[in-house]
Amino acid sequence: MRKLYMILAAGLMTLEAAAQTSEALPFIQMDYNPVSLATGSTLIPSSAVLPLSDVKLAGGVAYESYMPVLSPTNYISAGAAGKLDKLGLSIAFSRGSGEPVTGEKFVPSEILVNAGVSYAVTDFLAIGANVKYGKEQLLANYANSAVAFDVFAAGKFSGFEFAAGASALGGKVQSESTGDFSLPAAITIGGGYTAKFAEVHAITARIKADRYFSGPIAAGFGFEYGYDGLAFARAGYHYGGDSIVPSFASAGLGLKIGEFTLDAAYLFASDILGGTFSVGVGVRF
Repeated sequence: MRKLYMILAAGLMTLEAAAQTSEALPFIQMDYNPVSLATGSTLIPSSAVLPLSDVKLAGGVAYESYMPVLSPTNYISAGAAGKLDKLGLSIAFSRGSGEPVTGEKFVPSEILVNAGVSYAVTDFLAIGANVKYGKEQLLANYANSAVAFDVFAAGKFSGFEFAAGASALGGKVQSESTGDFSLPAAITIGGGYTAKFAEVHAITARIKADRYFSGPIAAGFGFEYGYDGLAFARAGYHYGGDSIVPSFASAGLGLKIGEFTLDAAYLFASDILGGTFSVGVGVRF
């Protein structure tokens, strides 16, 4: 029975697709940003983009209800980022909690801490690196943890933006049970273009592709319409294939009031992720 409890707990905290691979800690590659989720998970979460941004200081919190129908997990995330001349620094934290394990007074949980540093090599090109620590507590006496790294280069010019690099690089997972599992490392490329017209209208199109070291390929595309930099409508699609992140369609809205932002995303057209939603509040200077 104890083995059964372990399997049930793991199912609460991992993606169904990950169960078919030798990869562990799939939440390291999850998207916790409602803006990105609403556009098919097309934003690349790397500190390399920070030195090229117009934002000097930003922070925010977000809530995500993940797989609410199949295996409910609730995530609370918070982060802050800033830049000083050509140097960018960022830090983020996410914690997820699942449903109590049947027959035990224990709630499975996940923790992800991410710190990044970046530098603008030129006015239109920057490089950055992130270090992550992830831990999933499946039972009171059963946990997995690992340290991973991301390395990226990013560029921005004349309405175009792009980024490329590798994520979740690291050794084998430090497991308290038997087994030898790799992290869900991937090579990622992505880009976007923003067109402005009639002074108050803007449309941004983004694409992103991931090639996991274990073999699967995933890709996404999304669009954002912005009115006068105040209101936004978003939509996208993510193709997961055999990767650890299943396929889904998404839509969302955003508002900007002064320095404050409010964003929301909803996922659908997915047996696994259908009904997932995310909301976030942020501030930018």
